[in-house]
Amino acid sequence: MLHIDPDDHILEIGCGHGIAVSLIAPRLKTGSITAVDSSRAMIDKAQRKNEGLDADFIHQSFCETALGDQRYDKIFAFNVNIFLHDAEKELSLIRGYLAPLGALYVFHQPPPASGMEVVQGFADRITGELEKGGYTVRDVLFKKLAPSPCVCVISQPSPTP
Repeated sequence: MLHIDPDDHILEIGCGHGIAVSLIAPRLKTGSITAVDSSRAMIDKAQRKNEGLDADFIHQSFCETALGDQRYDKIFAFNVNIFLHDAEKELSLIRGYLAPLGALYVFHQPPPASGMEVVQGFADRITGELEKGGYTVRDVLFKKLAPSPCVCVISQPSPTP
C-alpha cells in the first residue's frame, strides 16, 4: 500500500519490533527509513531484527522527537493511535515533516475476530480526525489479512487558502 520507491524518505511512527522496517529498508537505494518508538524494549528488538540494514531508530515519543530539516515522502503508523494525546499537535508535526506532495498513511488492524464493521468504524474515526486536523483524505483502503481485516487511510495536508 505504501508503493515504496527506491529514493523515498520514510518515517515510521511507532515501529514496534521493526517488522515494517525489515520489509522497506531492502527496497531503498538512495532513500532512507527512520523509525521512532517510545519503548526502549521495542527499539532494541527492532535494531536487532534489522541489523545490517540501513535504517535509523530513535527511542523517543513522536511528539518529543526532533527530526531537524529532514522531509519525508511517506509517513506511516501501523496500529499506533497518533490521535491519543494531542491530535492537533501530532498532525501539525507530521505536516512539518512531510515533503511537498508527501502523504500520511494510517493503518489499523483490530484484534482477531473483528469484522468489517469494526474496521469501518476505525476508518471513519481516523478519517474524521484527519479532516478535523486539516488533512485531505486521498483514499481509504481495506484488505483482508489474517487474523482480521485492515484499513489504511491515506491523506495529505489540505492546501491553505
